[in-house]
Amino acid sequence: MKKKKVVGIIVIVIIALGAGAFAMNKGKAIEVNGAPVERGMITDYVEELGTVKVKNQRNIYSGGAGQVTEVLVELGDVVKQGDALVRLDNQQLLRQIEELEAQRRSITAQYHEALNTIDDKEIEKLQLQLTTVDRKLQEAQRVLENTQKLYEAGAISGEEYQRAQLEVDLLNNQYKGIQLDIALLQKPLSENIATQYEAQLQQIAIQLETLNSQKGDFIITAPIDGTVLTKSVEKGSYLQPGMVIMELGDTGELYIESDILVGDIGGVQEGSLVELINRDLAIEGLKGRVRRIHPQAFSKLSDLGIEQKRITVEITIEDAVANLRPGYDLDVKIIVERRENVLWIPEGAIFQQEGKDFVFVNRDNTAVLQEIEKGLESNRRVEVVRGLEEGEEVILSPDENLTVGATIRVNKK
Repeated sequence: MKKKKVVGIIVIVIIALGAGAFAMNKGKAIEVNGAPVERGMITDYVEELGTVKVKNQRNIYSGGAGQVTEVLVELGDVVKQGDALVRLDNQQLLRQIEELEAQRRSITAQYHEALNTIDDKEIEKLQLQLTTVDRKLQEAQRVLENTQKLYEAGAISGEEYQRAQLEVDLLNNQYKGIQLDIALLQKPLSENIATQYEAQLQQIAIQLETLNSQKGDFIITAPIDGTVLTKSVEKGSYLQPGMVIMELGDTGELYIESDILVGDIGGVQEGSLVELINRDLAIEGLKGRVRRIHPQAFSKLSDLGIEQKRITVEITIEDAVANLRPGYDLDVKIIVERRENVLWIPEGAIFQQEGKDFVFVNRDNTAVLQEIEKGLESNRRVEVVRGLEEGEEVILSPDENLTVGATIRVNKK
């Protein structure tokens, strides 16, 4: 009998302990993190990388072929339109001009003296000169043939080929001039011979005009006012026509170029406000505005090798910055939409059930389920259009252990 009584007491104690443990667990609070419902501003933006550019950026090209004898500017130099930048060796050109001038004087003198009587010794002298010029002409023609082959093979420039051609023309003129002199000695000046003299003088005048027009190719000048941004030429280097030798730009007016994904460009408009950031340069809060959206998209490979369609956007810089230079990169935030004085909560407080948005609200340390209506979302902030009031506290990142009506304890930060 006593044994049964003891067993009964033990069972009652066990039941009592279990009920007490159940009651304790039921009232135990779940620790959570919370955030207040705040009133403030939400900004939606497109974020990309932008590069600093300069106004009137211009490549400078070589107009002719030749060796550089002098580079007159250095990187960072400020130049005015028309200032000389580079000089090329023009000695061969000047020699050809001098030779043509000498021929013109000689032919003119011969023309004026054409009616004078000359003896047989003078004719013999001219024939010797004719033989010498003929040898030179044959050699010049041989050089011209070789030069033409090299030019057609792309081994030399067109300038060098033209010079070889001019040399043949010079000797041809000289040869014909001596022939005329001999003919004049053998018979009186006729109208036909006079016409030949005038034709030679006209041909020389045309050749001189061509050579003189090339003088400008040997002095490369600045087409605009600006600063020397890049320079790829040094004294002694050999230039070909069309080579880029330097780059100029007006550093007094900087702007930003950014390539925006086509999928993000929809909300971007000319005049949109822009925030510019480069923490390495201590640039924060720099303001700008979209001044131009290029009309055509283009393909560009991402860092992961994925082809993307992008559109270039130009951004003016509204604030003065002393340490900004062409080529610098900045983070660009183009403001698409901005709403002020709205209720907002962190995005981590929101979850979905059956396609609707809900949050848990802390009401007297109890988790209360609350449906909400969202508005603008940006930068991990979500606008609350309906369902919450300013000052209420929502629970962040609720997990499966949190249920409706559960007792909670919010961690204090």
